[in-house]
Amino acid sequence: MTFETDLRGPKVPLPGGPRRWVEDSFRLLVEHFGAGALGRPVVVPEEFVPAGYDGSEAAARELCVRVCERMGVEPEKVHFSFRLEKVTEAAELLGSAMLDDYLDPDHPLSKDAAPGDRAAVRTHSNRLGTASFDQVDQLVQGEQLLPFLVRRLGAAEFGAEIVHCLLAAAASDQGAGRTTYAPPAVRPGPVLGRWVDLAADCPGVDPIPGHCAVLLRSDVLADPLKLLATVSHELSHELLSRPAPPWATGPLEEPLTDLCALFHGFGIVLVNAAVDETTLDGEWVHTSGYLGENAVAEALALYRFEQHRHLQDGPLVPDWHQSLDPVPRARFVSRLDELIGGPPTVLGW
Repeated sequence: MTFETDLRGPKVPLPGGPRRWVEDSFRLLVEHFGAGALGRPVVVPEEFVPAGYDGSEAAARELCVRVCERMGVEPEKVHFSFRLEKVTEAAELLGSAMLDDYLDPDHPLSKDAAPGDRAAVRTHSNRLGTASFDQVDQLVQGEQLLPFLVRRLGAAEFGAEIVHCLLAAAASDQGAGRTTYAPPAVRPGPVLGRWVDLAADCPGVDPIPGHCAVLLRSDVLADPLKLLATVSHELSHELLSRPAPPWATGPLEEPLTDLCALFHGFGIVLVNAAVDETTLDGEWVHTSGYLGENAVAEALALYRFEQHRHLQDGPLVPDWHQSLDPVPRARFVSRLDELIGGPPTVLGW
């Protein structure tokens, strides 16, 4: 793979190639949500973000509510948190503290464990004895975190570490050795957001039917473009979960969620947030999203092609395409040319 492919291409393999996968998946989204979504105006960041946006939690919450309303999600059923880093830290501590209890064969956490499972944790986990429940309580209280979120994510951390240890034990039994690789020059940026289904079953936590949580990193608040991209992606998880069609889960769930956010009008946002231009001259270039800038730009062209066919709303190349960054803008126009069989200006679209 070339540097450009790493930088602007999909972050996961897409069956049949990006273009075919986007077309097939877009058709599924139209069938699932209906073509009515195509009738809404595309979100142009500089118009959608209030002029007085100041990066505060209050302003961010107001903007998140606007995204909910634009995507057809009831904002009163979404619990927003702007302390993803601290919630994650507390959940990791809780998961580690739960591991210590798991090793006690008389503890409820260990009731379904086989002796070999506990042995795998003893051998392969480096988190034993590293945290206590008191540490978790202090962090939750000091940062005013939502306890039910910490408990949910802590249980997930606990389960993931057990699976990690069991896989490590199995690999050790098979004599699998370690492999080394050279890290790529392009890295995904830090995780900016997370969606949590609060209706899902979780040991020790009461479900909240029909509700979800969206957690955002605190440093996203200062950048409304990243905020919009992250929130629209996470809310797309919510849209695709109630009910979840069979094609919306599995290894391609994340790129499909990107495409869902684009389908609901946030394509410009996703395109312009895909590559962190401020890191282009650094040691590592940071990207965000899963489809990648090229595929999102072409998906946006398909969106516009279908939107125009549905609405017949003036020129095929819309004024809002000027809001795209230069590189994806050129790709957007080129893909539109291909979709109609020639340049729009020549054909009079």
